[in-house]
Amino acid sequence: MENDSLSNDPLKPLGARPTLSSMPRILACLDRSGLSETVLSYAVMLARATAGTLTLINVIESSGDTTSESHDALMWELKRHEALQYMGQLLERIERLDVPVDAQVEEGRAAEQILSFTRQHPVDFLILASHGTHGLAEWSLSSTVSKIVSRTHSSFIIVPAIPVYQHAEQESCVRRILVPLDDSSRSLVALPLAVRIAKQQRAELILAHAIEPASFHHYSGVARADRKIIDDASSILESVAQDYFRQIAARLKGEGIEVSVIVTPRPSSVDLIYEIVASENVDFVVLAAHGSSGS
Repeated sequence: MENDSLSNDPLKPLGARPTLSSMPRILACLDRSGLSETVLSYAVMLARATAGTLTLINVIESSGDTTSESHDALMWELKRHEALQYMGQLLERIERLDVPVDAQVEEGRAAEQILSFTRQHPVDFLILASHGTHGLAEWSLSSTVSKIVSRTHSSFIIVPAIPVYQHAEQESCVRRILVPLDDSSRSLVALPLAVRIAKQQRAELILAHAIEPASFHHYSGVARADRKIIDDASSILESVAQDYFRQIAARLKGEGIEVSVIVTPRPSSVDLIYEIVASENVDFVVLAAHGSSGS
């Protein structure tokens, strides 16, 4: 069985990391609200970083009430005309940036139509704003976004919706990119995208790795000598991890990327990622959906 943990040769898994497909397709989801338009600058950034093609999608949602005016033929044509006009204006702006772009207007429930589109067309990246037409709420994600990310097989980027209009021409300024990595090669699949964005944005990469601390000390039967062995083993593991990720950092620095490494004897958790984001002023996080646990 192949060992999926830290390799003696960190350059081997790095060199074997998956490459992005040529001309990846990026799907930017818009509901014509100012909040959803925060995705545009990130979509342009990603298209440039990956040499990909960009598709803008807008779903005209129906209420499900056949007696409402939203289902009246005339009102539907008016809404469709407004949507096409809106998307046409966005196309003109993005085309001026020399980014290959097209647009789609669909009708129905937003989550269902977007997922249907990704099933019918090969989509490498989905870009969504955390909130849209219905505004900011107490939940970190809107119900539509939650449905999409829980069912899609595409990679996705969620942009925090802020009540500030961002022009597509104002390409997002990403300065510090966090890449959480565990001790498996699976987590390295996030690295190619992070590297491309770092190069395109001239951003710093922060490689973060958490070492699960030994949890035997609370057992009363553990002798003092055995506890010292556990502590020594933990120190050795931390030193090995430091060397491993520093070698990866050295390889990336050779490609002209500024890189820093954080190795911490803490349990890996979402809270830890939040802490690093806050303490290191991170403005973009790239991570694999699965790591050493495989789930």
